[in-house]
Amino acid sequence: MNGVLRITGGRKLEGTVTPISNKNSLVAVLPAAILTNETVTYKNVPGTSDAAKILQILKLLGAEVNQDATGEVKINCSRIKHYKVDRALGGQFRASLMFAGPLLARFGIAEIPLPGGCDLGMRSISAHLDSLTKVGVKFKYADGIVRFVAPKKTAKSYDVWQLEASVTATENLLLYAAGTGAEFTITDAACEPHVSELLRMLQTMGATVEGIGSNKVYIKGSKKLGGASYEPGPDFVDVAGLMVAAAVTDGKIRIKGANVPEVVNGMINWFELFNVMIEREGGDLIVSRKGELWVDTVNSGVPMAAPGLPKLYPRPWPGFPVDAIPVMAVLASKSKGRVLLKNWMYESGLEFVRELNAMGADIFVSDPERVIVSGPVTFKGGVVVSPNVIQACKAIFIAALCDPVVTEIHGVDILRRRYPNVFETYTSLGAIIERVND
Repeated sequence: MNGVLRITGGRKLEGTVTPISNKNSLVAVLPAAILTNETVTYKNVPGTSDAAKILQILKLLGAEVNQDATGEVKINCSRIKHYKVDRALGGQFRASLMFAGPLLARFGIAEIPLPGGCDLGMRSISAHLDSLTKVGVKFKYADGIVRFVAPKKTAKSYDVWQLEASVTATENLLLYAAGTGAEFTITDAACEPHVSELLRMLQTMGATVEGIGSNKVYIKGSKKLGGASYEPGPDFVDVAGLMVAAAVTDGKIRIKGANVPEVVNGMINWFELFNVMIEREGGDLIVSRKGELWVDTVNSGVPMAAPGLPKLYPRPWPGFPVDAIPVMAVLASKSKGRVLLKNWMYESGLEFVRELNAMGADIFVSDPERVIVSGPVTFKGGVVVSPNVIQACKAIFIAALCDPVVTEIHGVDILRRRYPNVFETYTSLGAIIERVND
């Protein structure tokens, strides 16, 4: 695993930062350019590896892609001529699957390599197959490739009840629907902010959309969608990490542009339960702590697993986001008392607690889905190897910032897949981070 950092912790993180743009939004809205022959303009596109690979796939498909130094990207797919996603490139990351919907809408056929990505649970493509087959799409596996074929003639309308509120499966179905003239009603649709952003963009391009932000969405597309201009909102998982970093280092961080109530209010509810202070000033959030970190289990109304044991578990939006659970293990480790954390979404979603325990955490593993975190602890540093999971690595990274000890983390480069400037960002807040030879 690549990348080694030596972190000297114990410094209060203070300053102003801008969170990264919502990466999970971009993986759907960038392929959406395939649905039109007009130019689509994207602003503030971060230099993540996933975004770079998506743009490269678009180029290989025949799209014209122009990107400037400010992060603005213009995509024109009028000359796109291929429906096959490059095997070597597409097999490296899960977001390549998001080409299925728009390629099906444009060509009636799409060939996508089985995707890779984080080692996080089974993460099969079954939810995509469930949703697409319900609207007549056929599929076949062959030599590591999934071949999708759309019906030659679509029905006038489709009523799809998804087996699960999968974000990417919902987005793939929406992308396909937007490029047809049929009416689609989707029940148990994912309604995360990035799904809403995709729907607003499709609406701008000319699709008729109802139910944005809810779990029941109506969409009627068109074979002649137009161009659009799009700018992603803040990545709420990045915001969560910055909130935790401010709290556990007893610092004070202004997070610019993060005061978006429909995106952050649910997370703020939980941070305030831990005695984290969050002030709203214009479009910004200012995060610090009021004193000792702890959860009032008597007067706060926090969900309880047992007497004196509050519980936090992820739920589909607007519930607590699963990708923020790992950093909450760090917050709970620096808080007085015990907290039950649960991750039922991914089979291996809590395996990273072994590394936190090696660093000095006191986390009891009840079963693969539940752990009990006791605190406050003093992290002792040492040498740890990050799992091949972005958010697990983020938790280990933030834990290393807490106390005045030295931690050497191997395998940190996976963080740059989602946060290309993460180390520079935290250094600007006062963290002591040294890159060492692998």
